[in-house]
Amino acid sequence: MGSLGGLDVAFGAQLHICRTNIMVLDTNPANFTTTDAATCHSIASQKWASSLRPDFTVCCETDLSTGYVTEPTDSAEGGVLKSPLIVPVAGSQRDSTAANNRGLGIEAVLSIGAMQVATGNTGTVDDLFTDASGTTAGENVGAGEVTHVHDIATAVMKASFDAGSPASTFSIGPLLTDSDFGGGTAITTSDVSALTDTSTAAALATAVGDACWIVSVTTLASVL
Repeated sequence: MGSLGGLDVAFGAQLHICRTNIMVLDTNPANFTTTDAATCHSIASQKWASSLRPDFTVCCETDLSTGYVTEPTDSAEGGVLKSPLIVPVAGSQRDSTAANNRGLGIEAVLSIGAMQVATGNTGTVDDLFTDASGTTAGENVGAGEVTHVHDIATAVMKASFDAGSPASTFSIGPLLTDSDFGGGTAITTSDVSALTDTSTAAALATAVGDACWIVSVTTLASVL
């Protein structure tokens, strides 16, 4: 999590601009474990550029259902998420019972970005979203591509209103649904079995490339 804290006013000191990066893996739930996810997360969080290192890693199928043989009990365990629909702003651990958690509450959603990791240890931003009218050469214009910030922001507003306090999680489901996520071959344990915590970024890209996305969400958040 990248965070810029307030400086010299009492309330401002409670505000943070937070960047939350999520590595999303398209996996086969019959043959991919949370241990596999944790290994991928460890490599990426060490070897990728600082602006892209994941705060969380989540595994899911194309329809966003679980991508694990056995999914985590809690919403986040050691940086591994249970679902792309419940993403904390910060912190590597989050109890499945919301009332048991503290941390940062979302005041506003500022920006969203996404890219796909290719097998050649490069990133791609071409054709990330599903075709719709207005398609341009080199990059599809998704039906909701220009409203992804709106999708997350309005969902957070409703959650905050219903709870009577700022929401501390958001969903990247709308973005993934509007995207070409899952358009390739889902990865399994055998694809990542040779990886260790000391593997290179290139080795990780070879193992998970084309089935790996990075989603980055920037929010204005307050200390709860």
